[in-house]
Amino acid sequence: MRLPEYLSPTSIKLFYDDIELFYQRYLSDNKLERDGQTQPMAIGSAFDAFVKSYLYERVHGKGHNEQYRLENLFEAQVGEAHRSWAWENGKRLFELYQGSGCLADLILELDQAVGPPRFEFDVRGEIEGVPLLGKPDIFFLSREGARVIYDWKVNGYCSNSLTSPMKGYLRLREGSKCTRHKDAFVLNKGGIDVNIAIFLNDVNPGWADQLSIYGWLLGEPIGSEEVIYGIEQVCGGGGRIRFASHRLKVSPDYQEALKENIVSAWDVILSGWIFREMSVEDSNNRMIVLDQHITDPAFDEITR
Repeated sequence: MRLPEYLSPTSIKLFYDDIELFYQRYLSDNKLERDGQTQPMAIGSAFDAFVKSYLYERVHGKGHNEQYRLENLFEAQVGEAHRSWAWENGKRLFELYQGSGCLADLILELDQAVGPPRFEFDVRGEIEGVPLLGKPDIFFLSREGARVIYDWKVNGYCSNSLTSPMKGYLRLREGSKCTRHKDAFVLNKGGIDVNIAIFLNDVNPGWADQLSIYGWLLGEPIGSEEVIYGIEQVCGGGGRIRFASHRLKVSPDYQEALKENIVSAWDVILSGWIFREMSVEDSNNRMIVLDQHITDPAFDEITR
């Protein structure tokens, strides 16, 4: 059995969602390879490249770092299978995003940064003895000293039905129309509007997990309410596109529970007793079956 170098928000989620698949991807010596990039994944990565390249060049100027040149970001993030389609649709989505006023809003927020914002970078560290890895989309310190972390989500672009935005948004834009969610109570924190009526974990625990881990790795204490978490959500489907901007915090109690879940997962991994609903012997036998199943998918069915 392999020991992973670190846990990420994605792997932690998989540990609790599907422990057998987690074992095959992260612990098995045979290592199950990931599925290829789908169209919905490709459009998310393409849109991400267009936005980050634009903002990076807006902050630092063209030619400052070739990594953030549009073509380089796009090719690094979008698989070959969908590149032509993703370029065309990513460009269209970016132009709609820009035309809606979302980019102008973001630039005003980035102007509140003390020092240049950081874009698309790896951050590693140990939290309570657990090695973690995060990859924030944007991070900066506000003039009031708050850590600000933003992430983009593209939901439903390839769907036939329109995706609903996560509740609590500050702004929902479609064309020239802009509305605020009924549950949003806004407080300005150093030039950045934040919805203080609800927490991010109340409306999307998965996003709260991801961004909380980013915050800890960037130096915020577990349980702090000082980080501002921003989600720029693309809500597509049925031929319509809307953009929801969220600025929220994560509750201290939720962060503490998340930390305990992460520590528990790491303890299980280190112990080698992965399937705790079984005895140690049965757990080890199940690992053998899962190892064989990676190279011979029929093996699992034969042994059941």
